[in-house]
Amino acid sequence: MSDALQAWTEATKAKTKASLAKVERYKKAKNLEENNFTINLDFFLTICVHLLERIEQIDNDNYMKAVEKFKDPDWREIFVNMSMDRKKAWLARL
Repeated sequence: MSDALQAWTEATKAKTKASLAKVERYKKAKNLEENNFTINLDFFLTICVHLLERIEQIDNDNYMKAVEKFKDPDWREIFVNMSMDRKKAWLARL
């Protein structure tokens, strides 16, 4: 019984941590809006796809896997800030 309780506790902690991360992202976005900076996430997605298009010799499978990852704002931010060599290595691991 204690194993089940411990597993439940760990799952609850993980959910709480994920929720707190979402709250922090929301707060950051809200602060940017208040400072007259508006983040257009659709445009940011467009930038990611544009950068992806610049990479030569990427197969369709990895291209589509990357586009799926870009649904997550964290992955978009990471990808935009990677060097070209890192982008290629990241794509190879998808």
